[in-house]
Amino acid sequence: MEKNPLLRPSSIMVGVVDYRGQPISRSSSGGWTSAFFIIGFEIAEGIAYYGISFNLVTYLTGPLNFSTAAAAASVNNWSGVSMLLPFLGAFVADSFLGRYPTIVIASLLYVLGLGLLTLTAVLSRPCSGDLNLTLNSTFCFPAVLQVVLFFLSIYLVAFAGGGHKPCL
Repeated sequence: MEKNPLLRPSSIMVGVVDYRGQPISRSSSGGWTSAFFIIGFEIAEGIAYYGISFNLVTYLTGPLNFSTAAAAASVNNWSGVSMLLPFLGAFVADSFLGRYPTIVIASLLYVLGLGLLTLTAVLSRPCSGDLNLTLNSTFCFPAVLQVVLFFLSIYLVAFAGGGHKPCL
């Protein structure tokens, strides 16, 4: 048994096969196409994640009409779940799916979560009545569907990030 088979000078990997059962050639597998996808998605994922996290309290206290304490608690819960889910993602990637399928599935779920989050913002309805908030004006509460869709979308983003981060 060879100690470092990856350092062998030949281009064919002995004992390693692709998804079709064919021997892997270093010159035709992986490469910059995969690297550009992973690097590009990591940059976009970082911008999207921090863009969401920095504006959550403002969105929750504004259009969703949460109290400041409830908004801060929701953001802390989401942030904690986002930081713990990579443990689950690493387990799933290592035990069941593999690294690259996990990255692809997590990327698709991330885009779906961002799309649902955008849909949540589009579904915002303006308050009926007086737009100047005075003591006598009625407060507008968001629809239950909007709140459920909002939390579903941000937790889907957290779940997808948990699958994506440990595989990089």
